[in-house]
Amino acid sequence: MKNLIIISILLLSVSCLTVERIERNCDKFATICEVPVKVETEILTNTVTEIQYRDTSFYYPIPERIVKEKKPVKVKGKKVNSELSILQVSYAISYAQVIDSKLQHELVQTDTLLLIELEDALKTIKIQEKQIKVLKEKYVVTVKENTNFAKLAIKVFWGLLIVVILGTGYLILKNKVKILGLFKKLVP
Repeated sequence: MKNLIIISILLLSVSCLTVERIERNCDKFATICEVPVKVETEILTNTVTEIQYRDTSFYYPIPERIVKEKKPVKVKGKKVNSELSILQVSYAISYAQVIDSKLQHELVQTDTLLLIELEDALKTIKIQEKQIKVLKEKYVVTVKENTNFAKLAIKVFWGLLIVVILGTGYLILKNKVKILGLFKKLVP
């Protein structure tokens, strides 16, 4: 009986691989598995948007204009004269004078170029896209079904397992007096 148990244990330790065991441990059994390689390409797009604001200035021309007007000044019985009156600002000059009881007024808008400065007036948008191709390799295991030998090995495994359990139980019952005596010696 001891020999039968030893033979059963040896057969169990060298049993055949099943489909489930191969699928679970295919990386360990790569030489046994049929391993075609499946290559997938994935394109990753990375977009970076950068917005910049800039100050700007531009020139606005104001053309020269001259406006003249004469109006009579009524004073009883006399002709009136006055001194020349000049008013000047940055972009215009005005002349006014009464000559022979007539008001002469002249407004001269000078030819000017205005510099106008605007803060954050220009907006620049830069868009950069990066496309990265990523190749992924997958190992595909194609084990379709157990062979007849594998099915037989599974049945033999379960049968030998039952034999080992029954044989161990038989040995324990046959030698229970010796086993109990051994336990009594070990336990104080």
